[in-house]
Amino acid sequence: MVPRSGGKAEHLLMESLKRQQLWAFFALTLLIGWFPWYTGSGGIFLPAPTLAAFLIAGLAQGRQGMAAILRRMLRWRVGWQWYAFVLLVPAALYVLAVGIHVVLGGRAPAFALVTQDPHRILLVFVAFALPWQSSAFMEEIGFRGYALAGHQEKWGPLVGTLILGVFFGAWFLPEFARPDTPQYAMGGIGFYPWYVLTEVGWSLIMTWVYNRTNKSALVSGYLFHVAFNAWALVLLTDAIPGEGFPPFDATLFVITALVVTLFGLLIVLRTGGRLGYELNRGEPEGASA
Repeated sequence: MVPRSGGKAEHLLMESLKRQQLWAFFALTLLIGWFPWYTGSGGIFLPAPTLAAFLIAGLAQGRQGMAAILRRMLRWRVGWQWYAFVLLVPAALYVLAVGIHVVLGGRAPAFALVTQDPHRILLVFVAFALPWQSSAFMEEIGFRGYALAGHQEKWGPLVGTLILGVFFGAWFLPEFARPDTPQYAMGGIGFYPWYVLTEVGWSLIMTWVYNRTNKSALVSGYLFHVAFNAWALVLLTDAIPGEGFPPFDATLFVITALVVTLFGLLIVLRTGGRLGYELNRGEPEGASA
């Protein structure tokens, strides 16, 4: 009788995990990712979303779930225009934000890499893209490679993206309390709500790209994330790679948050809130919340 009781309990646990796997993904990401922070040994552990995604997908969906993550992360056959979009749109939005900032009386960044050492811009992109040190790679396997599919299936593209976008920004909280981090240089904890808003804006755009590229988390997640991280360093700061972070212009970053979010909302309006989503298009979504 004991084995039957244990087997029933295990079955109920697995059924609950299947129903609540995305909330389990969020919880496990924070449990693993914030471990250095709440133990006093550092900020966040960047591979946490990847580890959480494969663990939860494996438990809830088996090999099929883990294979779906890999397919999305390896899906590179999309139109060239989407590669151009994810590379150039972040730069265009940042330049617009700088222009608005200057018109309102602010100071433009020095653009040191653009004017003095442009070949290092490529090195900045390479540094942000290297998988073993790339926050974009280690986060997007979990966020766009795993979680986004289930969010859209359960709540629809708009609400699902808003939930994921808030978490996308919020999980970086420990970095805003640590000196010598880019997040602290943005303005510390006072800038934190604006940072979350920025990531919600990026998430709206990323979901649209994800849906228009047949769920390519490679393009809509990893590469897009690399681009807006790299261009932010180049166009929004006076930082020089390899040196400490100077204080950033918090007002410029607030304007950038608004510009990115408004562009995301424009896509929402142009797509009627669907963000390019078509139910049952392509591979099964797989995950449910």
